[in-house]
Amino acid sequence: MLTGRVIGLRALRRDDVEALYEMDADAENSALADDHPFRPESLAGRLAEHDKREAEPRPGSAFFAVQRLDDESGVAIGRVGLWGIDQFNRTAHIGIGLLASARGQGVGRDAIDVICRFGFVFHGLERLQIDTLDVNDAMRATALACGFVEEGRLRGAAWYLGRRTDEMIYGQLADEWRARI
Repeated sequence: MLTGRVIGLRALRRDDVEALYEMDADAENSALADDHPFRPESLAGRLAEHDKREAEPRPGSAFFAVQRLDDESGVAIGRVGLWGIDQFNRTAHIGIGLLASARGQGVGRDAIDVICRFGFVFHGLERLQIDTLDVNDAMRATALACGFVEEGRLRGAAWYLGRRTDEMIYGQLADEWRARI
């Protein structure tokens, strides 16, 4: 397990699908995180997707369950990971999702810090990127608090709850991260 101050990152398990179903079934949360329209899906459908991912792992991504270190049951309160891992250019994107009950407590910041360590130290990456919508104030603040730099704004690049919105791009280089830790 990779640990931070208050959370640990571990392999995603089948029982995490049920624990995180509330987050995945939230249309507004999905609109912030996904690049495709929300579609309701049953828990059985989500479990089948998980089983397929386990049978056919994707080499370009590495996702973990987020759990509290003080919770002996090890229940997942979110997921975080790297996607779009490019071994040639040594870059990746960060994705994170937390249950509503876990937000606003520093869990996201700790999870981003740990996934950065995973990317920079364990994968030897040189650049990590967070893409979020301009309406996602919490993610934007977390990115800045974790040492990411606002690099750009893609005007009107996303569709969010019936209207166009900007996509924000934040980046952090390995040397910047090392100087910060």
